[in-house]
Amino acid sequence: MLHKPLPVPRSGDHGIGFLLSDSSRMLRRIFNERIASLGLTQAQWRALVHLSRNEGLNQVSLADLLDVQPITVARLIDKLVAAGLVERRPDPKDRRAQRQFVTEQAAPLLEQIWDIAEEIYGTVLGGFAPSEIEALAGLLERLRGNVAAVHLGASAPVRGG
Repeated sequence: MLHKPLPVPRSGDHGIGFLLSDSSRMLRRIFNERIASLGLTQAQWRALVHLSRNEGLNQVSLADLLDVQPITVARLIDKLVAAGLVERRPDPKDRRAQRQFVTEQAAPLLEQIWDIAEEIYGTVLGGFAPSEIEALAGLLERLRGNVAAVHLGASAPVRGG
């Protein structure tokens, strides 16, 4: 049986998906331009940020977060290890696997990344009241949860209150 799709809320001439995608793309471009001065590629700074938030990830989990293939992460980690920014340690539960950790040498770079992020978000959210920023973050978290549920095959989205 065919079901009529639900109407997608629109803002002006653009749907929500377009607005999210376009905003994300522009933010990544701004970050890449600013972080290039640190000598990091987009893949490198994103990997460092994810590892700093999730110490001890294995390559498969990191690949999933970065939305790339595990072999791509292996090459990326090789470069970060060679630069002294990441170290591999054996996985105590799986002797074939390794876990990735940021090194002390990465700390100053991560601090600069956070400073750049704070400056960029301070600018792009400059016209928003703190309550609007909090509401936006809450709505985006809920949206991400709903998208994850659909991705994992669940059928019931989280309803707002």
